[in-house]
Amino acid sequence: MNTKSSNTVNALEATKDIWENMTFGGLVHSLRISDEITQVDLAKKIGVSKQFLSDVEHNRKDVGISFAKKIADALEYSIEPLIELLIRDQLRKQHLNYIVELKKAS
Repeated sequence: MNTKSSNTVNALEATKDIWENMTFGGLVHSLRISDEITQVDLAKKIGVSKQFLSDVEHNRKDVGISFAKKIADALEYSIEPLIELLIRDQLRKQHLNYIVELKKAS
């Protein structure tokens, strides 16, 4: 795991309260802003329109794991937090309150 990925996981652990209320779109937005990348630039990098990315960041579009991987790869962050939030968002939309924790298989 590179330093940026490790820092992402550590920062998320240190901000548990924020993390519990975070959404997939909110995390994408936060990571993009912290890396000083525009929606236009990130959208081009992952092959979607600016409007689609905006809809994702504002939780108006549902996406899958392949989209989370594109974001993680483009921004060079660990995919685990993105997948956790993606799954948690999908569960919440179905009014299912579960804790989602990913652990990498050996």
